[in-house]
Amino acid sequence: MQKNFMHEVEENVLAEDEQTKTFLVPSKKEKLAIKVDKDVLTRLLDDQKLEHMLRNLLKLNSKRTTRETINITKRNYRIFI
Repeated sequence: MQKNFMHEVEENVLAEDEQTKTFLVPSKKEKLAIKVDKDVLTRLLDDQKLEHMLRNLLKLNSKRTTRETINITKRNYRIFI
C-alpha cells in the first residue's frame, strides 16, 4: 500500500523544540527541509494547507538547488499558501 504524502512528512521529523518542528520533505529532486512554528503547524494541518504548500514548493524549485531549508513563521506563512 502506498503511503500518504503527509504521513511521510510527519514521519521524517529532523528536529523538534518547544516552538518549532523541522521536517524533511520526501523528494527525489532536492533535499528540502521545512522548519515550522508549532502554532502555525496546527492551523495548516487542520485546513490541509500544508500538503498543498509543500507540493507547490516542490514544483517551483530551481534545477541548481540541491539543498534548501525554509522557515515558516506566523508572519510569513501566508506567502507560501
